[in-house]
Amino acid sequence: MSTQPTSTTAALLPQSAVEKSTQRITRRYIKGSRPARVTRISIESTSNGAIEISKPRLKQGVQISQADSDEEKSLVIASAYHAISINHPGARAIIAKFDGQHCAADISAEIDAPIDVVQKVIDQLAISQLLDITTTKIRLHNRFQSPIAERAANTEDQSNDASFKQLQLRMSSELSQTTWVDGVIDGGVEILSARQNFGVEIHGENRLATLIYAALLASGVTNTKFSIASHRELNSIGDSDLGTGVLRISDFGLNYKSRIEELTREWSLFPTASKNVKGTISSPIPERNVRLLVGTHTPQLIEQLMRDQMDHLFVGEVLGGAAYAGPLVKPGKTPCVRCLEKGKSERSGIEHMVPLAAHRGEIPVAICYQLAGTIVQAILKLIDTGTCELTGAQMRFDYTTLIHQEPVRFARHPQCQCQWS
Repeated sequence: MSTQPTSTTAALLPQSAVEKSTQRITRRYIKGSRPARVTRISIESTSNGAIEISKPRLKQGVQISQADSDEEKSLVIASAYHAISINHPGARAIIAKFDGQHCAADISAEIDAPIDVVQKVIDQLAISQLLDITTTKIRLHNRFQSPIAERAANTEDQSNDASFKQLQLRMSSELSQTTWVDGVIDGGVEILSARQNFGVEIHGENRLATLIYAALLASGVTNTKFSIASHRELNSIGDSDLGTGVLRISDFGLNYKSRIEELTREWSLFPTASKNVKGTISSPIPERNVRLLVGTHTPQLIEQLMRDQMDHLFVGEVLGGAAYAGPLVKPGKTPCVRCLEKGKSERSGIEHMVPLAAHRGEIPVAICYQLAGTIVQAILKLIDTGTCELTGAQMRFDYTTLIHQEPVRFARHPQCQCQWS
């Protein structure tokens, strides 16, 4: 008689506060009962509870004017939106020390500049949103821990961890975006990590939905998933799913949902648990979330979202040579899609326009990329700042021109049902 092995060693070991705070996802393999480790990440500040001394560094993408003479008396530092001129002979030497490793006192001592001048430069650049002045670190958890004390001590330094290096390289491009969010002074690490705590549920399974899904995962929105209510005419990957580079010709004929789940871990910026292992626990959608409706959907689905007070965003509606993005609807707070339809009907004098069934198909690839990029950018801004330009607004993407219009805004219609609540 054989018994399954059990392990109580992990339960007896003391856990740090960070390990307790990170939710651990476990799963069972098809054979055996050993739980698998899933790498989790956390944000750690370098201040350790004490008052942190600011060590400024220039934000990613900032440019400085080229030195034009040996006796330079001023220096210009600029981003796409702000520029500041520093009128001081030692400005370039001061700026060269803004690398995140030197505080104002260190800079003053090393280049023999008055500390009040150094501090004034720091303050002016910080006001202009050109500096990061604090440091926030990413740390991986649930990594392999050797039972040998000497080796276990070495695992505290994650600089040589291949997964940590890969994460740093993939995060760098996303940090170049989050560092420019208003008020960010840590390089955008905290905001980028917070994207894991926002949920996106996609209704629709065409190639536009697939592009958006992959881009959101690669941008750090780990809790992105397709709705179980999404419907496809064919369960397998076909010709209409190809052409965007997300799914390849080698995927032709495979089950769509299974293949997407296999690729999820490859696309995701942050570590995720495999969904193809028996016993995987599905995490519920976070409290902060949005439903993304791609293409056309039934009135019953929209009514359910309105009734349940669920924020939802529309994309992929097609009308004779153009595709639309928006609106973002917050039930009871912003105009709904019926408000938009009633406004259009009043302007045109025609109600209930219905597309021909024979004309329904995929959106052109070029427009797919434009729509996907716009919607992903809108969702990321909603996550990072709580605001979105598509709230109560809609954008049109013409099939034949590069330039698209500004968002068309509309108000809540007095005769719409959303006013009754």
